[in-house]
Formats: sequence, C-alpha cells, structure tokens
Amino acid sequence: MPTHFQPIAHSWVAKHPDPIGVVEFIGGALYGTLPHLTYAYFLSRLHDAGYTVIAVPFPMGLNHAALAERLLAERDFIRAELTYPPEIPHLWVGHSLGCKYLALLEAKGKIMNQPSLLMAPDISDTRDALPITALADLLDRYHLGVTPTRRETQRLICDSRLFNLTALISFQQDDIAGNKDNTDNNSDVAWLIQELQNRQGAYFPWAEIPGGHREPIGIRLENVVLNPNLQQLLDPIALRQLELLAIDFLAKLMCRMHD
Repeated sequence: MPTHFQPIAHSWVAKHPDPIGVVEFIGGALYGTLPHLTYAYFLSRLHDAGYTVIAVPFPMGLNHAALAERLLAERDFIRAELTYPPEIPHLWVGHSLGCKYLALLEAKGKIMNQPSLLMAPDISDTRDALPITALADLLDRYHLGVTPTRRETQRLICDSRLFNLTALISFQQDDIAGNKDNTDNNSDVAWLIQELQNRQGAYFPWAEIPGGHREPIGIRLENVVLNPNLQQLLDPIALRQLELLAIDFLAKLMCRMHD
C-alpha cells in the first residue's frame, strides 16, 4: 500500500496510526526539494516500520546555519498539529547536504536527546554550491558565500560534547561525500567516521554498504526501486540493504536514549 503524505506547514507528513516515533527527514539540495516523491521508497519503509514521517523540502540558500534553524520551527509546529505526547520520540534522518543541517543543530545543542542518522553526509562549501569556481571564490572573499564553511562546521562538531546519539551510513561508490577509505581532506564521510568513532567508541552505529551517493533516492516499481544511479537504474528490492540498516540503527539509537 502506498504511503500517504499530506501537507502540513511547509512539509509532507505521513501519519502512522500507532507511531513508535516521529522521523523528520531532510534530503539533498536537488532531489530533496520534493522529498516525499524522490525519496518515496526509503520513507515508505520508515513508515512501515512504525514511524510518522515528516519530509521537509530542502531549503535553498547559502546561510546554512539559518536554514537549519527552520527545521526546528517545522518540528515544533507539526508536533503541535499531530498532538502526540512528548513520550513519542523525535528522530532526525538526513541525506547528503541535509546532514550538514542536522550536524549544525546538534553541534549547537538544538536537538538534545534526539537521535540522528546521517546518510552520505556532505558538509559543503561555496565551491560545492556553485559550479563556477571563480564566482564561488569571489563570494567567499567578500564573506557572501556559504556559512558556516566546511572547516567552521568541523570545528563546531569537534567543540561539541554531543553526537552521542548519532549513526552514519556511507556508500562504497560515493564520489561526492566520499567513503571510509578516502584519505583526502574532501571526504566528509571519512572525517565524520573518525570523529564519531573517537567520541562513541564501540557504541557508534556505522556501516558502509554498496551503492553510490544517491542510493537513498528512488521510487518503487513492482519488485525494484527506480533510482538515479546510472550504473543500475533498477535496483531489486530483495537485494537492498539500506532501508533495513537504517531501521535497525534508529531502533538502536532509541534504545540508547533510555540507557
């Protein structure tokens, strides 16, 4: 049965009749503008697992800190509309650049005791947001580019005492956020894995699985998922690992909330 989303505030919400939690999802810069459609299969599996799902359209802009704050207002308004008791936990799931917004909220202490799952996290700079390098450099020179920068975001994460309820899923063929084996400074995945492992130790829920950066994107067609992976447009559902892994990590994080 297709998951039914309805508009509430600025988001698309799929209510569960007996939710174990509420997942607020923010995707990447392009595909995340219509998340209830482009991430339809992934979000439907979260709903089937017992979660009410809030799919927030990706907000465009260069002030990432200010855009991240909007997610909090969306959370508060929609939770009030749903009238769920506070005992029903709120969880966060991000993909690509959406993960930067979640990391900023966590680093600034805005989402206390609310687990987050980062998928292919991309902590972008101005050069990543604009295809013309000269223009990106010009904006940065006059302090008009992306804020905070990648380095500033990393510093915020390092200075934070939180991120103890954070999980991460990366992809072996990810050529945007990188993977665990990338040693260059542009691999946000490798940097975050090291930072969160140092912080959480053996309790850090993390896994790297086959697939590219856009693995979470896709819609179901019978027994396959149609996604923008040019190497394999039709992904057999029976072979997909992502959704089961994400559901497992969210369950583990919820258990740790009460430890």
